[in-house]
Amino acid sequence: MFFFYLLVFTLTIPNHAILARQIGPLTVLKYLGIVCLLTAAFEMFRTARCPPLSRLVHARWFLIYFCVAFTSCLMRDGTAALSSAPFMYTISTLSLFVVTTTLVCTRSRLRWAVLIELGSVAWGSLYVIRQWQHFHNVYRNFRAGGLAGDPNYYAVTVVLWVPLIILWLMSNRPRREKWFCAGCLVVILTGFIFAASRGGLVGLFVALLFLISKTRRRVRNLALVGLLMIPMFLVPGQSAFHRLMHPSAYDDESSQFRLELWQAAVNTFRDHPLFGVGMGHYRPSVTRNGAVLYLPFHVAHNTYLGLIADLGLAGIIPFLGIFVSAFMNLRQVARRNKAAGHVFLYQIALGLQAGLLGYMVCAFFLSTLWQQVFWFQVFLSMCLPRIEGLVLATKQGHVVANGSLKWARA
Repeated sequence: MFFFYLLVFTLTIPNHAILARQIGPLTVLKYLGIVCLLTAAFEMFRTARCPPLSRLVHARWFLIYFCVAFTSCLMRDGTAALSSAPFMYTISTLSLFVVTTTLVCTRSRLRWAVLIELGSVAWGSLYVIRQWQHFHNVYRNFRAGGLAGDPNYYAVTVVLWVPLIILWLMSNRPRREKWFCAGCLVVILTGFIFAASRGGLVGLFVALLFLISKTRRRVRNLALVGLLMIPMFLVPGQSAFHRLMHPSAYDDESSQFRLELWQAAVNTFRDHPLFGVGMGHYRPSVTRNGAVLYLPFHVAHNTYLGLIADLGLAGIIPFLGIFVSAFMNLRQVARRNKAAGHVFLYQIALGLQAGLLGYMVCAFFLSTLWQQVFWFQVFLSMCLPRIEGLVLATKQGHVVANGSLKWARA
């Protein structure tokens, strides 16, 4: 499990110099992924079974999405697709799916996977803070993105995982875990301030509102969350709130570019409604004064519009199916475990719900399909029914082998 936990830790910092170092034909990160795949294969051999993923609706939707993306890459580029970035992202996503749903099969492994991911987000936030220290006096209104490469991508990672940190801080967890989560939250929110992402702020606000609506003492919790958000509104200079209320000329130009990119994606979809133009082949263009001008971007800055341009209806339908079914599955898991008094699984399900909801908002302003930290949260939600069944059987006095229990129906 060591290599899997190491892989989980790297999800938020894929651009680290060590992970991106080329050794032979592959990078260090790809070698790590291969080792984790071999570990998952050994786990399947040891338990003499593969997880029955066909019982999970969002797993079926993901497999459909993967088949569409995989076929699109090969049909559009042929054998040249094997070395293309879209193809590698698609294959790495499938690998993460297999590894996560195979290895995260017990309560202990789920707990460690979540804690390590929270620590990884905090570690990535330190790079954001350090980058801001170096360059905020060099560039006017500088926004730091750290190893994420872009402040908006970093903000999406924060939106995905902050709700779970807040849940654990508000619950009866071991003291060392609460101190760990408190330290992570301080560092992460500091980095989030320096990223100054408008879409990230809206996504975080939606995620936290959803989280508060599911708690008992809503007024108290709203006040506590409000206290956490105050620095984001009062920080001097560049901030996401200031950019929302008083956009600069650069912010207005950025918004205008997004509108043009969205219109170009819609036009592309109209020309290729069923299967799009091919994975990674969206080339935004606009018509001005009768001439076709290609915009200096390669993405739509909108996950949904970019997907319908690349894969058409064949891609967007299973992608949305993943979200809807994952959200419904998490809601059912949360309800069952709340009624049964299984606080740990209830908190995980509720935190993942809030994170995915916030992500869906952020994805409207950013192209995020390649972010493995997002996919990891989706795949983690697929592990909960299996662990729930294991906890239930153990509570009833059954002796089961580690990870050998059949999955509970979602």
